[in-house]
Amino acid sequence: MNTPRCPGQDQRFWKPGDIFDVICPHCGAEFEFWKDEPTRPCPQCQTIVRNPKLDQGCAKWCQYAEECLGKFPGEIPGNKD
Repeated sequence: MNTPRCPGQDQRFWKPGDIFDVICPHCGAEFEFWKDEPTRPCPQCQTIVRNPKLDQGCAKWCQYAEECLGKFPGEIPGNKD
């Protein structure tokens, strides 16, 4: 039996554009991000790159966000607690 997931993180509800390419600011290599990945290492130079389109959806307010998604690096934008 599958564990239910919140709709914002469930890939069945994703739209075109939720997986996209970015350019590494350090070396210029192009690589893929998924909308829910906070960071990824560049496959060419290993620089940690932040997701420019990170969609935290309900993770900004949900009390179970850390349990569901893990910790976000740095401050969550919009969270003024």
